Amino acid sequence: MNIGMALSMNMPSVIFSTFHRFENYYTDDMQYGDMDDHDFSALGLNDISTRVDPFNLIEYDFYRSFRAPTLGFENQVPKGKRISRQRCADILFGEMTELSATFAHGKYAPIIGELIHHFHYGHGLPWRNVKLDLAYRDILTGIGTNDTLQLLKKLINDHLIYKQNASFDFDFMTIMMEKVNKTKLSKFIRFEDKYNGLGISVHDVYAQEISLVNFHRYAISWDALLSFKAQDHFGLGKEDITDSVYKNFRFFRIWFLLQRHRDYAYKPFLTNFSAHANIKGVM
Repeated sequence: MNIGMALSMNMPSVIFSTFHRFENYYTDDMQYGDMDDHDFSALGLNDISTRVDPFNLIEYDFYRSFRAPTLGFENQVPKGKRISRQRCADILFGEMTELSATFAHGKYAPIIGELIHHFHYGHGLPWRNVKLDLAYRDILTGIGTNDTLQLLKKLINDHLIYKQNASFDFDFMTIMMEKVNKTKLSKFIRFEDKYNGLGISVHDVYAQEISLVNFHRYAISWDALLSFKAQDHFGLGKEDITDSVYKNFRFFRIWFLLQRHRDYAYKPFLTNFSAHANIKGVM
């Protein structure tokens, strides 16, 4: 029997949002085409590809696993043939796709390939994928990664257990937001995400929002439907490429050049994903 509950808000209603806002194109990892050859040299990013020299537009006669360090850029043109800028970019995207296999195995492996393809041809438009939505729901509801869901369940249950006329007033909403802000939000940072394709596809979750979609209170129990919305930036900032770990992977060096070099300037984009989750309790 539904005995009702006076809610002092309309549903769906946002009950939590991160400090980082959605649709933020002003962060460093969303910039593109803002660097030149000298900027890359200053960052020590001369060894980009085993297949091409993207600065001098040379396709090597054979693939090279490394290039000897030089002061600045080589005065002599490496052995190979001159190619167009577009041909060079296409080769780099192909190499980037092949290198991504190092980080992507299993059912989520295709996601990074789709992201790279969108980076190549999507002109910076936002992107989303059903597989990523399902992966997000897995970590929201999974054992060991569902901290936020369990916290919300406890907060609501404790609020209702001895209060037949309890409402979701401003004070309670503020408490929920403060508590969630201190918990560990769900991200693709599990050990398996290092190799299943999710860690490389979603470098971080930049912004998240939680909404209460509906709520039902019964004689001795209750249930609620929550909506989770998240957004990541498929782009690299200077802080990423200067990180000692990421800088050592050719995958990221190619990505950074394609995005940030003024002669390539492929646009980063927003990666959107979302999921719903049910919670319930007994009073």
